[in-house]
Amino acid sequence: MCYANKGNYLQYANNIEPAQHARLDSLNDVFWIDSMVVSIGADSYFRWHDSGDLQGLWHLEKIAQVAQQTPHCLHWLPTREYAMVKEYIAKHGALPKNLIVRLSAMYVDKAVTVPASLQGIANIAISNVHTTKPIGTVCNAPAQQGKCLDCRECWTEKTISYKAH
Repeated sequence: MCYANKGNYLQYANNIEPAQHARLDSLNDVFWIDSMVVSIGADSYFRWHDSGDLQGLWHLEKIAQVAQQTPHCLHWLPTREYAMVKEYIAKHGALPKNLIVRLSAMYVDKAVTVPASLQGIANIAISNVHTTKPIGTVCNAPAQQGKCLDCRECWTEKTISYKAH
């Protein structure tokens, strides 16, 4: 049921897939952090990953470095890689203050269970997925042609519920 296996992702796979692989390969570039900082520029908000996930602790560490170098920008990182987040916290003590790590649901209509090791950690948030009854604050994007527009709820520690699509 992953949204990245249907819709425009499927219709434009010949264009999207090569671009996704190029972005994945670029993570190993020594200039990746600097390039991301320049790309973010003066933007106030940035969402990591429209599909895909963390590739390892090293990837989360690079994202954290970008966040630290763009203190004017709030970052939102959805992930199912709870263990990597736990490993980052164990190694670094905390997430950057401007990086919200949103633990994504594993199952539709089942609330995320935050591991004990991540409970009470600043900047850890939850994203649930629902079919009929929301499990948290409902995402506004479906009512706004799939766009956030002026909504910034995902850049907070609120629990957000996305309608399965």
